[in-house]
Amino acid sequence: MVSLWDRSTSESDPVEPEKQPAVVTTTRRADSDYILDPDWDFQAPNQVRSYDWTITDQEGNPDGIFKPMMMINNQFPGPLMEINEGDVVIVNVKNQASNATAIHWHGIFQNGTNWMDGAAGVTQCPIAPGRSYQYKFNVTGQAGTYFYHGHQGVQALDGLVGPLVVHSRNEADRRPITYSSDRVILLQDWYYDSASGLMREVLSPGVEDAPIPNTALINGVNHAECAYHPNRKCHNSNDESLPTLNLTQGKSHRLRFLNVGGYAWFQVAVDEHSNLPVIEVDGTPVEPASSNTLTIAPGQRYSTILTADHSDKQAFWLRARMVTSCFAKQTLPENGTEEARAIVRYRSNHIQSRHEGHDEEEEEEEENSDDEGSFLPMTTSHIEYISTCQDMSAKTVFSPSPAQPAPASTDHSWYLRVNLAIGDWRLQRGVMNTSSFRPHLASPTLHRVLDGLAENNASFSPSGINAAAFDPHSELVIAHPRTKTVDLVLQNMDENAHPFHLHGYAPWVLAAGHGYFPGYEALGLAPPGSTVPEKEKVDNPLRRDTVTAEGFGWVLLRFVADNPGVWLLHCHVTWHSEAGMGMLLLTRFEDIRGQRVPDDARALCDAPADELAKGAPPGDEVFAGFKGGGGD
Repeated sequence: MVSLWDRSTSESDPVEPEKQPAVVTTTRRADSDYILDPDWDFQAPNQVRSYDWTITDQEGNPDGIFKPMMMINNQFPGPLMEINEGDVVIVNVKNQASNATAIHWHGIFQNGTNWMDGAAGVTQCPIAPGRSYQYKFNVTGQAGTYFYHGHQGVQALDGLVGPLVVHSRNEADRRPITYSSDRVILLQDWYYDSASGLMREVLSPGVEDAPIPNTALINGVNHAECAYHPNRKCHNSNDESLPTLNLTQGKSHRLRFLNVGGYAWFQVAVDEHSNLPVIEVDGTPVEPASSNTLTIAPGQRYSTILTADHSDKQAFWLRARMVTSCFAKQTLPENGTEEARAIVRYRSNHIQSRHEGHDEEEEEEEENSDDEGSFLPMTTSHIEYISTCQDMSAKTVFSPSPAQPAPASTDHSWYLRVNLAIGDWRLQRGVMNTSSFRPHLASPTLHRVLDGLAENNASFSPSGINAAAFDPHSELVIAHPRTKTVDLVLQNMDENAHPFHLHGYAPWVLAAGHGYFPGYEALGLAPPGSTVPEKEKVDNPLRRDTVTAEGFGWVLLRFVADNPGVWLLHCHVTWHSEAGMGMLLLTRFEDIRGQRVPDDARALCDAPADELAKGAPPGDEVFAGFKGGGGD
């Protein structure tokens, strides 16, 4: 493991290679691109926010080391989308990459536009290479911090990811702590090898461990020492800096942290700032909850407030450290870097907004006014390593504000045993009960459901686990015909922590723990199907869309199944999801009889099957009779 900032040079240090690429086209996004508009009109009339994206294959070097990537408009990460609740979003996607793709809007409910959810093989056919598609949806009934990412195979791990912020109408008036600036900070693990290549290795016979990331990125940036990677193409010029957060001194600032990675959990802290109160969790505003270190699982988001109130220093490290105890093998690859850093720098009058005009020469003079000793912070970390990968809510009480009490009783409770298991041909796969999910890329579940209902096919009408229309071994579907209150008990039977993301909903987290689920009575909750006349609600539990079942532990979720459509529930560790750790919830299916998938969405399925499958995991059948392989 290499520390890139704390070491001093010596004669034993490797020598930088003399040959570097003469010209490097930067794909890095400017720090200012992720600062939200300070003049944003929260009360603006609802409008259409349009974006034009071209997705291409591109070689990039986020930390200096080059690898093949997928990018939006030749930049990484993707652009910040900033909208108001009630706005209509239009994204025109032109796929010029070599693989098919689909874009999922992580945390967006898609109420009434299930076919826009972007889950390949579930709600849409992928966008084949050379084809285009328009996503169009309304964002109503939610606000907060979200993101988008490729949902075909492991494309998010190769760069197809970006932030989405939805403002509430009363956001300016309901701030529990006043802040003067607002920005997003993307955290992600990073692999030097192509993730699609790694995917085939992970799914091969005899392989039981997911690949460990080489490094971590903050807003798509880190800094690798090229000399430590002599066998890789690498370029780092000395004038390239780490991400910098220029914050007005004496003011408070909102930092929206998003873990958009595929495997690593992150611990996040700012040196010498002992309190980063949390005010939002996965789109749910909460009463300020004191914290000095955030623990963020893949897919999760937290908004915190940093107050620039130190008088003795002007620069501090913001650290995002991968939690190595969450990896099956708790060591990084040779010369790997477990920590990404950004510089928090106090400024008295620094221009905050990417939207405001400024004198570039004047700003450059200000940026270069520090002497060499103060350019890099000289602060130390207070992050303490953790050995158990649990959601922060296991130790911190988050109280939604305004209160969002859950129903006191449930109509149905589904017990789901989740684990990684070895099956035929020594293939390790993700399993929920006895099912390992395999999406039908050329015939999405939603299309089959709507077609079957339109034809009055009785096999699509059973409630509960539908084994008539779907093969429960590869497409576990739990169906409810009308609005119901539904519980999910996720019982984790292996040592890996599994952060589960539920599309279309933000369920209440009623309880979680280690060992076996103790039952409703032990938790003081009404058993399924019972009534509780003296109490109609459960007091204000946290709602979030990505919730962890810790290793050998359990979590109890409750939601009102009122969003009509087919919704994916899956582990947001990408390697586990692509190995099959997922299932589907079909809700209010009687209420979508007569609904049609738009013609342009249907037209995506006209592409040849082999084109639709590009970038997707290989089928298990390709390994039939395979004699090679072996553990890592």
